[in-house]
Amino acid sequence: MDVDVARDKGTYILASVVCDPTGCNPIRDALRVLLQGKQRRLHWRDEDGPQRTKIVAAISAIDMAVVVVVGVPMAKRQQERARRICMETLLPTLEQFGVSQVFLEARTQTLIHRDRQQVANLVGKKLITPALRVSIARPLEEPMLWVPDAVAGAVGADRLGNPEWLDVIRDSVTEIDVTVR
Repeated sequence: MDVDVARDKGTYILASVVCDPTGCNPIRDALRVLLQGKQRRLHWRDEDGPQRTKIVAAISAIDMAVVVVVGVPMAKRQQERARRICMETLLPTLEQFGVSQVFLEARTQTLIHRDRQQVANLVGKKLITPALRVSIARPLEEPMLWVPDAVAGAVGADRLGNPEWLDVIRDSVTEIDVTVR
């Protein structure tokens, strides 16, 4: 299971991909094949339309469940608040799916600390159990993080009126909207 974040106008999207950890190596290999030139990672916002189409085609071949939490409406200065609210929905949902390990994409040290603090708050509120392990991973080192990044991008594009990429994977995606106040 991996988690990544993407933003679009007025929304905050937190996407996760739930899959069997023992089956990740072939997925990593399939994603690495899509790298172009000196590219070190796939990142939705940096890809053009044809490359995005290839990425979602590769993702569609993965045996996975996808949970996406979308915080709306989100003002520009509410990004961290929106992230906390989305995590408050996403992590308990993943635990209900039977997930035992979550990987959040690394951010700055300050923001990583905030994420860890939010996880501790969710445990304190008994929204998740301490058994749910939440770790930090770097997308340059973990290609599995490229999948939720692409899913979040496809969801964002769909919400802006371009469903072509999400339509390829829509059957495996569960979207949950939450209100960011």
